[in-house]
Amino acid sequence: MQNWTKILGIIGVLGLVQFLLFSTVAMFFYSGGTSWNKLAEGYTFWHNVMSDLGRTVSYSGLSNTISSRIFNSSLMIFGISIIIIYLNMSKSFLLSRNIVYFTKIIGLISGLGMIGVALTPDDILSDEHMLAVWIWILSLTTVLILFIVSKVTHQIYDSIFYVSAILLFAVLIHIGQGLLDMWSPIVATTQKIVVYLNVLWYLLISKNIINQNQRLIKI
Repeated sequence: MQNWTKILGIIGVLGLVQFLLFSTVAMFFYSGGTSWNKLAEGYTFWHNVMSDLGRTVSYSGLSNTISSRIFNSSLMIFGISIIIIYLNMSKSFLLSRNIVYFTKIIGLISGLGMIGVALTPDDILSDEHMLAVWIWILSLTTVLILFIVSKVTHQIYDSIFYVSAILLFAVLIHIGQGLLDMWSPIVATTQKIVVYLNVLWYLLISKNIINQNQRLIKI
């Protein structure tokens, strides 16, 4: 069982790393345009949002098949990795069995939301796409709050705590942008910060899972 926990922890890490790799590759195949500049060439890192990569047709009006297939596949694997990570989360993370169970349930919903984003390209299933985005980000927000409250309660100020706090701050800003229906380069920038901090956060969680398994083996 302990070996399986370590293996699944490593699989989670690989799922996160592949998303970083293939989402970047997808940017090079994006066929151009942003929501406010249809003539923009290629993918503009600070102006295009991540979901643009998953569109079947880009804002330029050109087919975006290669980029969408690469990005949506990697995003789906990312979502599956999130589910694997939460399933392997133990009581040691939050020092309360009940909170861990609740966190796992909310975390699983977050992972399913991410998979939903991958299955609903924004240009053909816009409403469903945004619903999946809200499911992912609101579930993530809940999990982050639980982590931070638990860490503060037990006075544990480790790297996971600090990244959780910074990520929660960025997530709340991004949620505010969504509620205010903002749509500008600053939104795309905030989204990148949230996504990459989220990957870092899950990498720290996965590292903790793997290291915990190694400690149990030594014991």
